[in-house]
Amino acid sequence: MSAEDLSVLLQKSDPDRRLAALFAPAQLRVRLFALYALNHEIARIADATSESLIGEMKLTWWREAVSDLYLETPKVRRHAVTEAMAPLTDRLPQAELIDLIDARFDDISAAPHADLDALMDYVDRTSVRLIRLALILTGGELPQQQIIDAGRAWGLTGLMRAFAWRARIGRAPVAGDYLTELGGTPAMLAQGLGSGKAKAALQPVRAIAEDAARAFRAAGALPVEAVPAAGYAVLTPGYLKSLPKNPFEVPPERALLARQARLSWLSLTGR
Repeated sequence: MSAEDLSVLLQKSDPDRRLAALFAPAQLRVRLFALYALNHEIARIADATSESLIGEMKLTWWREAVSDLYLETPKVRRHAVTEAMAPLTDRLPQAELIDLIDARFDDISAAPHADLDALMDYVDRTSVRLIRLALILTGGELPQQQIIDAGRAWGLTGLMRAFAWRARIGRAPVAGDYLTELGGTPAMLAQGLGSGKAKAALQPVRAIAEDAARAFRAAGALPVEAVPAAGYAVLTPGYLKSLPKNPFEVPPERALLARQARLSWLSLTGR
């Protein structure tokens, strides 16, 4: 799959990460596209199958396919994304990529997040980790806390935007223990019921996302090398503002021109 093909794929599946990646030099851009395409493939599995066993088999395939790339004599399976990832093994740690995949097994199991700590762990293993890996590819450096703030702000906001779907697969982005205190259940949310309880259960999650977004911006200007890897996190406040009052409603899309303008300003000023 060429860089153009990867770009088209991400334009549909992960447009904001793609927009930020466009500010990288061409060689680095291809690396980011490959990483984001892998993330897309593993993230969509829970949505693409209703059978947990099939989902587990697909994730296991990806786990083994990535592991094969790190063999003494690398084995590149016939898939456009594995072929795109193959040149990156001398830069990206195998263990980090494997845990990025392993985190998605929880989506397949449809196990509710037990509490806020469990939800944060999931976001740290997915959204935060993806920023850390992208920074390795671009050579950008950020303080660890700024990486965490960017990843949590973006990851939690994305989960809230996808609330209806996440609830349907039994992985609503709320603390299970708090939902129980409110008199709600994952089964209720899966049926699209209890919008009031769902909104209340989301309040602590939203508060963490808003705090993380503010802390990310307050940490200072982004170095130019970090913009393609983490810059999309500056779009978080806009997405938070557009969240519907009813969590089960589909949020509106933000205008592409506004997102492009915001990222262009970031690339010029670091802010």
